[in-house]
Amino acid sequence: MERKTECEIVQDLLIGYVDGVLNTESKKLVEKHLVECEKCRKRLEDIKKDVQENEDNQKKEIDYLKKIRRKSRIKAILMALGIILFIFIGIYLYQFVIVNNIANKAQNSLSSNNFYKETTDILGSGKTAVNKTYYKDGKYKSVWEVYTEEGIETSLTTYAIVNSDESIRIQEGNKRITVEKGEFTKMTNKEENLKGVNLPFDINSLIAKLGAAFVMSVNTDTYQIGKEYYVFNNRFERTKNWEMWIDKETGLPLKIINKEGRKSFYVGTQVVKEVNDNIQEFKYEFGIVTDEDVAVPDINSLSEYSIEYINDEESIIKQYI
Repeated sequence: MERKTECEIVQDLLIGYVDGVLNTESKKLVEKHLVECEKCRKRLEDIKKDVQENEDNQKKEIDYLKKIRRKSRIKAILMALGIILFIFIGIYLYQFVIVNNIANKAQNSLSSNNFYKETTDILGSGKTAVNKTYYKDGKYKSVWEVYTEEGIETSLTTYAIVNSDESIRIQEGNKRITVEKGEFTKMTNKEENLKGVNLPFDINSLIAKLGAAFVMSVNTDTYQIGKEYYVFNNRFERTKNWEMWIDKETGLPLKIINKEGRKSFYVGTQVVKEVNDNIQEFKYEFGIVTDEDVAVPDINSLSEYSIEYINDEESIIKQYI
């Protein structure tokens, strides 16, 4: 077997020399030979160049893989955000459809020329206020009553015709009849006031409905009623103390709840005596009002009542004098 020359031995050691893995004796041998041999010095430079190119290529590959990984991460984040946005838009559109359907059903319900509406306010301290409105063919009767343990504490009945400038108010407690006439009364008698609906948005405004779909969260329940209804909450209210129940069939309100919405205090102090939920309940019936329900009584035949005729402008001025 031929013996390797010193150049061949050194060249075999050059890669280890470049990598820094040679022992001390081999390293001294290589360095001594390189001083004397130009050929091996050139070979060393070629190896260094190859190593550098290889390192550069590896760095490029690593940078490329990092770039691919970074793009994949960004793509995954964007995809996740897209999915979240898609879900949010889907929920928003779903809720807008519900809000819009409620508005349409409420409008359709209140287009009736014959309906009965009852609003109950639980006032606390043993008192409940009830407002009953009878509406038929442009005529209406509105009855306000306050109930206590002893019975009806206050009763006021108003008769009028839609868009007329006159109304008749009969107060049972003090046996007084007030016939009021004027522009303010005409405004009060507008049909939209009688057919107004207590919803958390204007049923005639697209912007209001779009806003309600964003602000309100909508759920479905059957609690206490036995039929499905919507429950509206303000999604941005952390305490969730307010909610409204809306009939799925008619689009009209069933109940408004303000939890702990009413406080009473001991007289002359700021010390809380009682905390109650503020609750309003609504009841609608259609096609049950008769002509007798809205018929104006002959006030001249009510001899036990005193009668007062006033202009509503004079009445308003008196309130501020």
